[in-house]
Amino acid sequence: MKARDQTRVDTIRTLISSIENAAAVPVEPGPYEVKVGLDHDVDRLTVTEDQMQGLVLAERDELLGAAREYRDHGLETEARDLEKQAQIAAGYVR
Repeated sequence: MKARDQTRVDTIRTLISSIENAAAVPVEPGPYEVKVGLDHDVDRLTVTEDQMQGLVLAERDELLGAAREYRDHGLETEARDLEKQAQIAAGYVR
């Protein structure tokens, strides 16, 4: 990707983070025992394609909601930026 399309890069990073967060294993309340080394790593959860699609749609909807709020407060430029991000996110949904 070209550096000049920073909005696309930022949007993709956000989508990847959302998917990675969904794969995180829930943590039970402590206390915790500290263990060192890779032997104690926990496998991440599997995120299905349908779940990924849902996460992308949720991110798109959140961006559109934020754009409406910005517009309601007279922040037209910021609202358009968020709508552009929502459009980019929607491009990754089948």
